[in-house]
Amino acid sequence: MFRSSAPRTAAGLSACALLLSSCGGGGSASMSTLNLGLTDAPVSGVSKVWIQFTGVEVKPAGGNAIDFMFSPEKGFDLLSLQEGTTATFLNGSTVPAGQYEWVRLMVDTSPGASYVMDSTGQHDLTIPSGAETGLKLIQGFTMPVGGVANFTVDFVLSKSLIAPQGLSPDYLLKPVLRLLDNTQVGTISGTFMASTLSAQSNCGTRPPVVYVYTGAGVQPDDIYNPPTGTTDMDPASSAEPLTTATAALNSMNDYAYSMAFLPAGTYTVAFTCDPDDPTVDEDTRTPDPIHFKIYPQAVAVTTNMTTTVNF
Repeated sequence: MFRSSAPRTAAGLSACALLLSSCGGGGSASMSTLNLGLTDAPVSGVSKVWIQFTGVEVKPAGGNAIDFMFSPEKGFDLLSLQEGTTATFLNGSTVPAGQYEWVRLMVDTSPGASYVMDSTGQHDLTIPSGAETGLKLIQGFTMPVGGVANFTVDFVLSKSLIAPQGLSPDYLLKPVLRLLDNTQVGTISGTFMASTLSAQSNCGTRPPVVYVYTGAGVQPDDIYNPPTGTTDMDPASSAEPLTTATAALNSMNDYAYSMAFLPAGTYTVAFTCDPDDPTVDEDTRTPDPIHFKIYPQAVAVTTNMTTTVNF
């Protein structure tokens, strides 16, 4: 259902003002069509991350927010949305053309609506911002006049999903989200040689995790999501990964990975099999417990293309 959060003095007036169609003086040329999907990258240690959504809200610049409420609600296992697989939030939704300031994913905050499954069972997933602001992406985008825009929200679970000691065995979601224009992204994928893995610590017992950093020649850093109300004071943390992906065994019994929805550009790619706790800034420890193997060349991602990076 489409609605605006603006106060309503008359239903007919609200519909004309917002839709600008079939009321005279506007017309479909002033409107745009929005398609919005959801994706995620693989993360280790859990088997299911279920989030229940109640709707989506978008905010035009200088205008009132527009709500699309789901009836029934939409729930997704984020771990099923990997390697370019997407779920649909909005399909063919009509909105006024122009500039937009943000997107908000509204979540069901009732107990048990969202949860995580790991080796010990099912546990509640707490979303601290859920009741007040939902999952908000403050990122501008443009809806073309009389055209169609296709965007995807990428959940970076490796940065977002936390198992704090005080909340055990439950989980906390501190969402790290990216809003991506589907016409401006590409993919990095590849496999691992057994000899490469045998030379790295922990690869005999843990799958490799691939880290992607924006720019060439970046010195890899671990993931660190500092506690709420604190600031990461480690200057090396400016090199935290854009996203990560846990490799999995393919039909040839080789570890393989695929990272879709990367904006076109140049990247540094590395991997490790060492555990990375997002609540701990590991590179401040001596010695650093995380050892990265860096791909020797800068990696170029081209729109709508797949770049192969084998280790």
